[in-house]
Parts: sequence; C-alpha cells; structure tokens
Amino acid sequence: MRFTVLLVLLVLLPVMMAAHLWDYVEHHELRLMAQAEAILKKHDVRGGTVNVRYLDLSVTGDAQDEESLQKAVAELATLGPLRLVDDRLAILARLHVKLEADQLTLDGWVPDEDTADALKGLLLKVRPDLQVISDELKVSRFVRWPEGEKLPLSEQSPMLKPIIGALHVPPSLEISRREGKLIAAGMVPTQELKENIQQALNQPLHGLGVDVSQLRVSSHVLEAPFVSGEGIVPFLRSFYATPSPGEFSIRPGENPQLKADTTRTLESAWLGHLRAVTKGTRVEMQLTQHPSVYHFPGRRIETPLSEDVLQSVRDLINGELILFTSGSSSLAPEERARLAALVPALLSAGPVLRLIVGGHPELGRDMKSEQPLALQRAEQVASYLIEQGAPSAEIRAMAFDPVTTGGKYAPLQTPSVEILIQ
Repeated sequence: MRFTVLLVLLVLLPVMMAAHLWDYVEHHELRLMAQAEAILKKHDVRGGTVNVRYLDLSVTGDAQDEESLQKAVAELATLGPLRLVDDRLAILARLHVKLEADQLTLDGWVPDEDTADALKGLLLKVRPDLQVISDELKVSRFVRWPEGEKLPLSEQSPMLKPIIGALHVPPSLEISRREGKLIAAGMVPTQELKENIQQALNQPLHGLGVDVSQLRVSSHVLEAPFVSGEGIVPFLRSFYATPSPGEFSIRPGENPQLKADTTRTLESAWLGHLRAVTKGTRVEMQLTQHPSVYHFPGRRIETPLSEDVLQSVRDLINGELILFTSGSSSLAPEERARLAALVPALLSAGPVLRLIVGGHPELGRDMKSEQPLALQRAEQVASYLIEQGAPSAEIRAMAFDPVTTGGKYAPLQTPSVEILIQ
C-alpha cells in the first residue's frame, strides 16, 4: 500500500509541477510584468521592455531625466518577489538649441563634462560670432548615445547634423573708420580671405591702424559673390589706397554701401571692381568728388620742411589759380607775372619742397580732348617754374579730374592750373 502511494506521488509530481508552472506563468508572471510596465509608464520611461524569467526581472527603456530613472529603478527593486537583475534604463543623449540674436542656448543631456565642453567648442568653431550658453545642458552617467552615433562629435554626427545645418549664416563685411583705425567686422568663410582683407586695408598712404578682431571666420558662411575674394580684395585694395579712406559695408538683405572722398577716376575703378561683387545689385553711394587725391581732406603732407615754412608756402599758393583761355594751353603774360611773384617764396623753401601742378579741365567740353589739354596747361606752368630755377625732379605735372561746377571742391574758375604741396 505504501509503495502504491509513493508510486502515485511520483507520477503526480511532474503534473503538479507543470500545473504550478502554468499557474505562475498565466497569473503571477503576467501580473508582475504588467506591474513593471506600469511602473515604467508612470515614470515616463519610453520604449521600455520588461522580461521576467524565474523571478529575475530585466528592463530596458529611456527615461526623460535622472530623477525619473532613479525613481523607476527604486520602485522596480521592491516589486513583489522579483529580483531586478538586469537594469538597462538610460537617458537617451539629446540636444536642443535655441538661436536668438547672437545667443545660442543649449538644452539636453550628455554623458560627461568633457563631451559638453567639446560640443560647445564645436559650435563656437562653426559660429564664432555667437555666445553659446550651456547652463541648461545636463550631464549624467546614465546617458547613452543613440544608435549609430560615434565619438568624438563632429559636424557630420547624426545628432548634430540638423543643428549645424540650421546655423548657416550669410556672409557680411562692414568696414568703418573710428578713433584713427579702420575696423573690419562681419563674417567670412576662410582665414585666407580674412588675411587678404586685412592686407588690402593696411595701406601706407592713409597710415591708419587696422583692426580685424571683429571679422569672424566660419566654414558655415553661405555662398555669395563677394566671398570668393576675386572681386572684393582688389576693390578694397583700390578703395583704401587713398589719403582719406572711407567706409564700406555689404550686409545681408542690403545693397552695398559706399561712403568716401573720391575722384571720377577712382569712382570708375571702384565700380569696375564691384561688378564682380554685386552681380548687378545697385550700390548705395555717398561720394564727395575732388579734382585729385591731393585735395582730400585730412591728407598728410610728408615733408622735412619745418611747420613754419610749410605753412607760409601753403598760405602763398592756397586758392591761387593760373588761368587759361578756353581751348588754349598758352600761358598768358599776366599769368607768367603772377607765377614769377610766387617763385622766390617757393625757391626759399629749398629743394625738399615737392609740388603738384595740376590742370583743371574746362567743364562742358569733350573730356577726351579736354583732359590732354589740361595736362598741357599743367606742363606749361611746371616748365615755367623750372625755367625760374625750381628743381625739375620735385615738380609733377598732371591733369585733375573734372568736378561739377558749384560743387564744394570744384575750382573757382576753369580752365586753370592749381599748385599744391605734394
């Protein structure tokens, strides 16, 4: 009888174990898994999975922040008879940016401070004109990288690519004159172009300092005609090779701006260079016309003459025009007499006095014939001064550019010749 009972028990034991296992799987395990899933949902863990195997609990998922992750883990660890043996909860690395004016604000999660610093440095390299604020960028050891993301972060990283793409900026260049300096600001695509711009501004004739610290370089500058350097650098070299350089700007959404003292010859040269830059866009100009660069205000006279001698010569010749008959280059006797009266003072200044003798063309006549005639008049005056003993090497004859009658810097009468100190 006893043997029969034992035999029956041995036969029923596997059945009982199978029934117990079925009851556990159908009722308790599914209930525990549902409770674990509810915990993940409660703490906003996304993409979560729960696996229970013989009371061993494994979970995966992405929490929104460190606090939610830790609360979820703490609650799972006390879930009934289960043991949390495999905790793969993490915070998915993410990055959000907000661009307002010149500020770029970062928000999101990264795994460590080194990554946060590298990210900030990369964005500053892309847009050095921006102030990058990373106060809201959080760091946690629980952060994991998205699938396919590789370190170190670069402009081509999947997580950064859309952000980098949104940071493209139009090129700009603004050159102003302040406190004895030419100050260049804006954004250009290469260091080479920045250096070429600096060299073009640094001209000996004006003697001004050049400051390009506000001219930024970024590889994310958008395409524009002027950033190729083929037109802008020759233009700047010409525009700033004057005794009194002006101001220039080319900004997004605006026509190029010019403000300067000029001559007709210079204006024509500048506009020729700008055609490659503007591609037909109208240039806004505030130009003050002069007969020559020697008439520019603020021009420095480099001479070893003492200030007293220089001033006396300046007072003598200032405003003195040698007049000619219309269409003629003959020096009239009365004008010879006026010149003869000037010669003693010019000679007393010595051979270090260098003079410009310039002919003003007669307005209203054909400039193709009038410009050579203006030069002939200047040469007549220069020849007479040399005949009277002035050193020929220190006198330069030239034809001035025409200036509209009535303009501030137009000569009082034309045709005429004017003598200036070089």
